[in-house]
Amino acid sequence: MARTFGDITYLKPLLSGGIALLLSACGANPYKGPVLTEEPDLGAAHGHLQVRGSGNDYTTSIPMLGAALAVNEDRPNSYTVVRGDTLWDISGRFLEEPWRWPEVWQANPNIKNPHLIYPGDKIRLEYGPDGKPRLVVNRNGVDINGFDVADLSGNVERLSPRIREESLEEAIPMIPGDSVRQFLVHPRVVERGELASAPYIVGNDEQRLASAVGQEIYARGNISGVQRAYGVFRNSKPLIDPQNNEYLGQEITHVANAKLLESGDPSTLVITKNYMETINGDRLLAANQAYAPHQYIPRTPQFEGSGRIVSLVDSITRSGRNQVVVLNLGKRNQVQVGDVLAVESRGATLRDRISSVRNDVVKLPNRRTGVVMVFQTFEKVSYALVMESSRPIFRNDIVSPI
Repeated sequence: MARTFGDITYLKPLLSGGIALLLSACGANPYKGPVLTEEPDLGAAHGHLQVRGSGNDYTTSIPMLGAALAVNEDRPNSYTVVRGDTLWDISGRFLEEPWRWPEVWQANPNIKNPHLIYPGDKIRLEYGPDGKPRLVVNRNGVDINGFDVADLSGNVERLSPRIREESLEEAIPMIPGDSVRQFLVHPRVVERGELASAPYIVGNDEQRLASAVGQEIYARGNISGVQRAYGVFRNSKPLIDPQNNEYLGQEITHVANAKLLESGDPSTLVITKNYMETINGDRLLAANQAYAPHQYIPRTPQFEGSGRIVSLVDSITRSGRNQVVVLNLGKRNQVQVGDVLAVESRGATLRDRISSVRNDVVKLPNRRTGVVMVFQTFEKVSYALVMESSRPIFRNDIVSPI
């Protein structure tokens, strides 16, 4: 039995083999105990796959794409995973659109976390009985992915999920963890005046103007003795929407990490990591220690329209692959973690010197220059990682659903 959505027919066998693609963003999850990933809820209502997270802690909906899936003509027969790979890059070896990995990843419910791959695994592309491509993982000579036992009439043998212990320590991440980790631990956008009310540094144990790693620093303000990890921040610039001049929030610069030694007036901390020298007047904000389980599933956005890049993080004039950008789209725009967006540069305006019309000008079409994936959202803005870029990406470039 087939279900039609748009111009695509989705077969029940394909849906029954859908994905629960739960990937560690940082590639090194400190939790090494057993992790139970429930069998996906493969409801296909309205052309979506419903994916339930580990321990039922979240559910996400992956919109099924309408366009036919294109594979690379020069794809390898197989690829052996090596340390440092990301799933995005691996899928790009086989697919023209690597963010469509979930559509070709077939989960075998006999294997705990079959969507996680490790160095040494071999990946190949096959075509299923319905003629659709799929990616298969071979581990130690055994295929750990495959379609459920089914035929095209729609008869499916459902297999019960089994629990199996598996460490996430060595799992290949979807995106480069080092590029986003600091943004998940510390805030980078705050409300107006929030930083001004935070505890501030008054000096160090050597009475110097700047402090470095290993030095003790002293701070005043409301510092709890329970919270031990802090980030040191400095005001950067306000984020202003280039389309309507709306104030979106205050961007702040991450200066250092610090650990609380003793609370009081002043409190004593020690700098554990420096991104730049810490100076008197820098502010302290509590670190978020719950970043490790962040997992990403590439998805097509569910909002219409377009937005702009309002800031280039750690860049002055241009950005590129594996760098972070800030978008003027947030939770209020229904932007979600995992949304994949196309980046376009605005076409230049040229004077037509051949035209008979005086001072005639022509607007060149916009040009697609890259692809970004959202990894953190706020109410009015979101942070996205540049996954692909054919040309430099600039502030005020256009972003829209892929």
